[in-house]
Amino acid sequence: MSKHNMYELVDLKEDPFRISPDPRFFYHTKEHDDVLQRLYLSIEKKNGLNVIYGDYGTGKSTMAEILQRHYGGSDDCVVAKMATAKAKSEYQFYQLILNAFNIKNVARSTLASRTALETFSFEKNMGEGKTVILLIDEGEVLTPTSIDILRTLLNFEAPDQKFLQMVIFGQMELLPKVRRRRNFVDRISLSYVLNPLNVDEMREMIEFRLGVVGWNGKELFAEETYETIHEYTKGFPRQVVKLCGMSLETCIMNGDSVVVKDVVEQHGEMETKLYGTRKIRRI
Repeated sequence: MSKHNMYELVDLKEDPFRISPDPRFFYHTKEHDDVLQRLYLSIEKKNGLNVIYGDYGTGKSTMAEILQRHYGGSDDCVVAKMATAKAKSEYQFYQLILNAFNIKNVARSTLASRTALETFSFEKNMGEGKTVILLIDEGEVLTPTSIDILRTLLNFEAPDQKFLQMVIFGQMELLPKVRRRRNFVDRISLSYVLNPLNVDEMREMIEFRLGVVGWNGKELFAEETYETIHEYTKGFPRQVVKLCGMSLETCIMNGDSVVVKDVVEQHGEMETKLYGTRKIRRI
């Protein structure tokens, strides 16, 4: 039996708990909706810099994907996403940005690279009336030098707008790096911290993902499993998805129709033994 067909045994069309950042499966909590709406407003007002913090597994990469799809389909926008901001030098960091925008740059100096990016953003904004958006995922790897470069890029502006709209998504390790750059902090238009889900939100997320793949509403996770799932995952979406996925697969392979608490505990204990217990860092 293929893994895909496996889910038909519980009346699902496909795997509801895939880990990849697929926007179809992104459950919009009130917090996620709030930050997305604030990001849309900030970008459309051309405010410049936005920084979203959150521990791994809180949905940052999926939000970046949502923004890319939202603005990527508009003729009025030019969108680039950097999957990583890791660079060993100023020149290399500029090249990452230029490549993300598909800007052909034959220059071999940092200054020439900066000029190419400045020219591009000016022409797109003033010449074509477009909004230029740079999305940076895994922002926690930014070096002090790279942060200074981003601050410099925010100087590309007219009196009423920034020419480059940035959204940086980073784990909490990014926060102390940013705090040490007060001149960067002063340029941030929107700061937001994504926190883990509470039990009710977590349950809604699980049932939402099941609904995406055709769930008919019949009990699939026993009532007592939700508290157990939250206990092991602390409400971090990626960990919830992982634990639910393993538990559902075991349920199906055992020929059962409902995921029970014992199965969740079995996988939760194994994950805890292997990787320890996560700590919640709320702000």
